[in-house]
Amino acid sequence: MNRSNSFVAFGTKLGPGHPSGFTLLELLVILTIISLLAAWLVPALARARLRAQRIVCIGQLHQLGVALHLYAGDHEDELPRSQHSAFAQRQHPWGAALAPYLGSTFQTWTNLWNSLYRCPADRRRNAWSYGLNVYFELGPEDDYRGKPQTWRRFGQIRRPSETILMAENNTEADHFMANYWDQPEQVTDVARRRHGERANYLYADGHIRTRCFESTYHPARRVDQWHPEPESQL
Repeated sequence: MNRSNSFVAFGTKLGPGHPSGFTLLELLVILTIISLLAAWLVPALARARLRAQRIVCIGQLHQLGVALHLYAGDHEDELPRSQHSAFAQRQHPWGAALAPYLGSTFQTWTNLWNSLYRCPADRRRNAWSYGLNVYFELGPEDDYRGKPQTWRRFGQIRRPSETILMAENNTEADHFMANYWDQPEQVTDVARRRHGERANYLYADGHIRTRCFESTYHPARRVDQWHPEPESQL
């Protein structure tokens, strides 16, 4: 027997009058197997992609946290402001102020919009993916509801590991006006479901948590990790 003919491909019919190729039954079996593999692989790949996006986002928030602390170290422990108050104070908003600590410059900081300042799960372009908690830039001279205590310096924060500094943004602003919130279901400026049913939050001590929004803000349960207030049950 010719050695080259000793192996026959799957589906090949031997003998006179039998054409080579797959039968209808064999094709159906193959298609069924492919469908089952696709049904298993597609969701797995989608979950892996979402997980990768969340991890990248965490890494970016970590870099922002480091930059904020470096900036404060060079500015008498004071945090940068957002556009909410920076221009009135003749200061750079945090997006520009942090640029030199992130490998950019004051002149080219807008390039960070679509790189470090944009979460890979955020489909928007030229928009902030992250925002600063406005309670870290309000002061006694500002007009805001209730006039609660606010902290402009890291050293003044009593519970840095339980106080949100930055989070994922759902608006065109670079900050969150948390002083106007009343009920968690009314809050629309936080991208609370950017990573499944959760989002990433940067705390004042530099660590990041992935959690649901209601676990950070729920006045009825006396939970408010946005408001640096001693009496808050954090």
